[in-house]
Amino acid sequence: MFQAHKTSDEAKDEFPQTVAKGSHKPQHSIIGRDLKITGDIVSTGDITVHGEVEGTITCRSLTLGDTPVISAVTAETVRISGVFDGEIRAKKVSLSKNARVTGNIYHESLEVESGASIEGKLARLGNKRATAISKVAALEPAKVSNG
Repeated sequence: MFQAHKTSDEAKDEFPQTVAKGSHKPQHSIIGRDLKITGDIVSTGDITVHGEVEGTITCRSLTLGDTPVISAVTAETVRISGVFDGEIRAKKVSLSKNARVTGNIYHESLEVESGASIEGKLARLGNKRATAISKVAALEPAKVSNG
């Protein structure tokens, strides 16, 4: 019934910072279908991916289209409508009916539409067990099966 809540400083370390006072409004970046990115992407704003990404994505809000993405994601909000292979850490994760996720999802809130597919571990953020799992996972190499 009673749960320990993170301090505001602990929460700040886990998710990307929004735009600081006095700076510009966060931007919405779009990666088009004809674009392939290999490497890390960092944004204080929102990102929509319709192209291919191999690397880590850190942003405020991430929307993934139907093109496969192989990545590690840290965001406040993640919405997946296509194929994702990697690890997700987000306060809110939404998977559409067409989502196909292979990998671990660490979340505070998880919404899964009927028809979505998940192959991996699900763990709530802030949960001591989830923290232990993530520390162990960081020590072990990722295991990916090809069907």
